[in-house]
Amino acid sequence: MQKQKLQPIFLENLSLSFAGFKIGRFAYHKHSDQSDKVTPHKHTHSQFLLYLRGRGIQTTGSGKQPVMRGSFLYFPPQTLHGFIKSMESPPLSLVFDFKEKKPLGQKPLFKNLPPAILSGIERTLHRTIHSADLDHAQSPRIAAEILSLFAVLHDSLRQGNESNSRIHPVTSKVRRVLSDLPKTIGSPRELARLIGEDLSSLNRKIRNESGLNLGTLLGERRLELSYAGLQAKQLPISQIAWDAGFQDPNYFTRWFKKKVGQTPKQWQAGASAP
Repeated sequence: MQKQKLQPIFLENLSLSFAGFKIGRFAYHKHSDQSDKVTPHKHTHSQFLLYLRGRGIQTTGSGKQPVMRGSFLYFPPQTLHGFIKSMESPPLSLVFDFKEKKPLGQKPLFKNLPPAILSGIERTLHRTIHSADLDHAQSPRIAAEILSLFAVLHDSLRQGNESNSRIHPVTSKVRRVLSDLPKTIGSPRELARLIGEDLSSLNRKIRNESGLNLGTLLGERRLELSYAGLQAKQLPISQIAWDAGFQDPNYFTRWFKKKVGQTPKQWQAGASAP
């Protein structure tokens, strides 16, 4: 089967203005094959940078930051930053260049986005590529998708600055339990039983803390294990499905495509493409 090729998006001179922000450029693309290192540089605008695949080192004037899938960075204007690749495959990233009346921060900000948010972003990108006419960047459809993605990143950054694990002790406990399991548990009810609490009561505590629920946390962990297994390229899809808590590989494939917008094999091919 021929590998599915990435369809890059480069939309410039957008002039999408709203609530103190003006988006000038939106890009979804891989670094070039030759870009093992991006020379440190500055912009007069602010920038959102989200890594969806690949690994490397993001450099700033204050030091170096390892980046990988889910690494999300905000650079205010005049921030010196560069990149050093640490994998054979060039990284895949989502970029917003924008101007803002009031900077979100005076220094670069960094956050790791959870799998649930990443899968939502990838679904939106997949939908945009396959259903919209990218030659008409100012169309209402494209503008709505771009603003939706920008809002997700903006809100994630603000939430990351306002919250920490001490505010969400029960949610953090469930995530720790899931991360310690060699194989993802089958259902929220089984997870609640393992923790020793009633399903409804535990869901209520998590919802009051973080607005999430056991199903969402379980889905996050399933995606983490799925991505890790697919990137390793050493396990059959049936084993990856089993480790992620699915007994039926076909159901796992349908679930993964619904979450990510691609089948496991398509995603794996894209992750290993040069």
